[in-house]
Amino acid sequence: MTNKATKFKDDLRVINAGLEGFAQAMRYQDVPVVEIDWRPPADGEINLIEILKTIYYNKELVERINSANKMVIERIQNANPQIVDVIPAGEAMKLPSHTILHSGPPISWEKMCGPQKRAVLGAIQFEGWAKNENEAIKFVEKEMVNLCPCHKYNAVGPMTGIISPSMPVLVTRNDSYGNYGFSTFNEGRGNALWFGVCDKETLERLQWIRYTLGPAMKAAIKKHGPINVFDIVEQGVQMGDECHARHVASTALLLKRLMPAMLEAGISGKTVASIIRFMDENSHFFLNFTLAAVKVTMDSAHNIPYSTIVTAMSRNGVDFMLRVAGLGNNWLVAPVSAMDKAVYYTGFTAADAAGDIGDSAIIETCGLGGMAIASAPSMASFVGDMFSDEITAIRELGAITLATHDRFRMPAMDTENTPLGIDLLRVVETRVVPFITTGILHETSSTVGQIGTGVANAPVTLFDQALVALAKEWDIKTQIPYPAKTVQIELEKMELS
Repeated sequence: MTNKATKFKDDLRVINAGLEGFAQAMRYQDVPVVEIDWRPPADGEINLIEILKTIYYNKELVERINSANKMVIERIQNANPQIVDVIPAGEAMKLPSHTILHSGPPISWEKMCGPQKRAVLGAIQFEGWAKNENEAIKFVEKEMVNLCPCHKYNAVGPMTGIISPSMPVLVTRNDSYGNYGFSTFNEGRGNALWFGVCDKETLERLQWIRYTLGPAMKAAIKKHGPINVFDIVEQGVQMGDECHARHVASTALLLKRLMPAMLEAGISGKTVASIIRFMDENSHFFLNFTLAAVKVTMDSAHNIPYSTIVTAMSRNGVDFMLRVAGLGNNWLVAPVSAMDKAVYYTGFTAADAAGDIGDSAIIETCGLGGMAIASAPSMASFVGDMFSDEITAIRELGAITLATHDRFRMPAMDTENTPLGIDLLRVVETRVVPFITTGILHETSSTVGQIGTGVANAPVTLFDQALVALAKEWDIKTQIPYPAKTVQIELEKMELS
């Protein structure tokens, strides 16, 4: 190459768009290069591009989509989720006999990941349907238990997501739209069903939650009145929580709010002390409150024809399930992502991990979790090493969302509102996918439980499938076959007194 000083009047400056080899060649010649992370729409997939073009060039269709998406955003913004009671899951959700709920899409016992299987066996023992693990295995193998996704019964569960009939659940009502949702109490760290561990300690804690924590919380809520979850979440985001993997501030705020009501309700000082101690040792205690609140919020924004906004994401360690507001009861399903973007505890690697798991990915659809990661500087290692990496992540998510949440502001970004409204059209076009802040479980160990924390990406193929499904619904001709793997989960209208 001719010396740049003799070839050009001024120093050569190069802007490179997407051609990595060209940029490298320039560097070899000591030429400064500014790289632009560019890629063709939909990674150059012609059939996907043709669908996008057909949509964008149809003015009437675009207007319908925009109107539907505006309605979805308004419903999310207007939601008012309140914890109104605590009652057993079987009673709250009218569960059929011997039913156990789990996170993620429907799955057979044989295909379940290790931690979810172990949690199911633990729930069977907790319910008294079997005396030990061997009996519990036989109980399952004889098909004496009904395994269903939490979402089928308007419920959500973190990690393994196990809910059985005797477990007390948070009854959550969306006052703006009248729909209900449910979640259990968070079991905390250590040996716990949500981590796929069941031993004597696990069962004792579940009994304590059923007979001590649940009734005390029920009495406190009755005394205090409904708990406005988003009031607490809004403050928590201001205090260092992103409200998925970190709930330290939110848990403390709940503790401050409920303890006086618990004492005024006549709960003994000894019991109150045990609950304070449990919440103090369990920084995730408020997670399930957030989960239930987001569930009723996103359910009220679902089933809006022509909307392209994602209203739920859910995983079971094997499959990832995506719900789009305009696709009704049809959920798209694909294999979960590998857990290779995590911070593992000493002695563990991705080879030890179960797949991405938990219903809690719905949190990201409501402007929290990954969408609020810049509110939690302590979690910078999830997306890089520096706080600036969190800001970069938020900027990227802004490219695939249609709005920001009115209530959730990130102080470290000059109180900027969190991104809201994941638009599958933008995801397909940009190939930027939402990421989920989450924990990682051991696949094979019956004693270890959680082995790390980090982020998991939603599979981009699911958004492609959702686009094809919408194209078929809108009579757009495409060479891509209709998605083969879909499941139908119909939301039942819960009307509780």
